[in-house]
Amino acid sequence: MVGKKTPDNIVTASILPVIRNRSPYATPNEALKRAIAAEAGDAPDYLPQTEPMFWGDELEGVILKNAAKRLSLTLLETEFDEAIFHDVLPFACSLDGHGLGSKVFTHDPANGIYVPQGGSVDTTGLGVLEAKVTANAAEDVPAPHRGPMQLQGQMMCTGYAWGAVCVLYRGNELRIFLYRVDEDERDEIIDAIHDFERRKRDIDWYDVYTSADGNVAWDRVDDVAPPLDLNEIEDGEFYAEMLVQAKADKKSAEQQIDIAEAGLKEILGNHEEGSVTVDGSSFYIKWPMRRSKAQPAKTVPAKPESVTRQKTLTVKEVRQ
Repeated sequence: MVGKKTPDNIVTASILPVIRNRSPYATPNEALKRAIAAEAGDAPDYLPQTEPMFWGDELEGVILKNAAKRLSLTLLETEFDEAIFHDVLPFACSLDGHGLGSKVFTHDPANGIYVPQGGSVDTTGLGVLEAKVTANAAEDVPAPHRGPMQLQGQMMCTGYAWGAVCVLYRGNELRIFLYRVDEDERDEIIDAIHDFERRKRDIDWYDVYTSADGNVAWDRVDDVAPPLDLNEIEDGEFYAEMLVQAKADKKSAEQQIDIAEAGLKEILGNHEEGSVTVDGSSFYIKWPMRRSKAQPAKTVPAKPESVTRQKTLTVKEVRQ
């Protein structure tokens, strides 16, 4: 299945790892902000398709056909026109594929079949097939964002009792991870969906874990909001002290780097590199030439005025 078919204003199976803070690619606040915008009728901006995304789409059918063969599936289907919605929850999924099984499988790495939950998986009946492509090294248990969480959500929407995450690693090793329905995982997914809906309704952002994520949640200034006394707010003084000290350490480190580079450049002179042993470790220190290609003159097009919140905090000491 190529192309997005699920709505942007509710939780979908593919963003479960995101809203549960288990994805390295997006944060819960980014998913929440997209849903709030979609709820208001604003079409979200989608990132252009990258080379890995392209090959993921191209290889999807190949992966599913081979997985179906290993699992002895029939009635393999890999084209779905519409999203599948949960019968009760504001929740939806799309499928890469499904197939009809009839066998029971146990952990069998020799044939590329893994059962991360342990025991066996009965593939009798229709099951979800989720295809993934990654440049990462092969795993015995796929990372949470690489299908398992999404698969449990897909089984919730379809009512299927089993599913398989089919991962092609580095273009040369296919591993099939078979899963049963996990009731504890389902309970956590249901809680996450209800929490997401509440946050969307109340505009209640998730905790901010990175500076960049802070700009997602709090992207504008309220002009009438008064200054805060951070000493009076829990952890305000703690984080302020950390920031002040870190900026001082950074400034000191940059000064030391400049002094050290000046001394080493004087020593190297017109030599390109030197070697040194520091605390038992060997290093090469290089001062090479850099060649820049000629470029034609460019006229910078006019840009309309825009207002965005500064990405870093400004710290200025108040002198008495």
